Amino acid sequence: MDINASYIYSFYQTKLGGIVKRIIRQKIVSYLSEVDSNIIFGYGYTSPYLSFINKHNESSQVKELRPDFLDGAVQEKYDFEEKIIHEYFIPLEPSTVDLVISSHLLEFVEKPISSIEEIWRILKPNGYFIAILPRRSGLWSRYDNNPFGYGRSYSSKQFQNLIEDFFVLDKKKSFLHFPPWEHYLNYKTYKTIENIGDNIFPYMGGLMICICKKIVYAKNSKKIKKIPIKNIVTT
Repeated sequence: MDINASYIYSFYQTKLGGIVKRIIRQKIVSYLSEVDSNIIFGYGYTSPYLSFINKHNESSQVKELRPDFLDGAVQEKYDFEEKIIHEYFIPLEPSTVDLVISSHLLEFVEKPISSIEEIWRILKPNGYFIAILPRRSGLWSRYDNNPFGYGRSYSSKQFQNLIEDFFVLDKKKSFLHFPPWEHYLNYKTYKTIENIGDNIFPYMGGLMICICKKIVYAKNSKKIKKIPIKNIVTT
């Protein structure tokens, strides 16, 4: 992989990254009241968002599961548990989680369908999956000064094809209409640009948030090659 947790952490400490972090937090929190959120797990690099959720939702159990390829020296410590896991194997029993939030994951793994299958497995019946993804035609995926400029990006159709056997796409919204420029004019005008984009160009943002509901019985129309457990669990 060409990215790690240290790089993503460093981005969110910049002024541009701080703006992105606040906007993504707002987008996620705006949907929490609509779904069951007693047990919330982050999958990928989600700690900047989970820290806010954990602080303002004291009744929720929050935990981050970070794939081993994102491991790196991160200075900040959080008030919730963080665990390094294999990228295709979540060490949880089936149907135990209310909500999974994913960020900085599906654009980097070689087999995103395996990650989707694991998310489906650990979610309770009718549980929800919130994915933060770079849009393929968005501006943010074309600049390498931010983590969303690395790995693969997704169109709406590509993401729907990815989840169609496991989830129903309940809602989708594009955001980050302002450019990924580290310039004082961008910092001054990003709120105005974001408001204009939301009202006039709602499908032209750099990122998209997808709210997906678990299908209780996943289809078996596609044969997915499972990773042998002996390659995941050391003996």
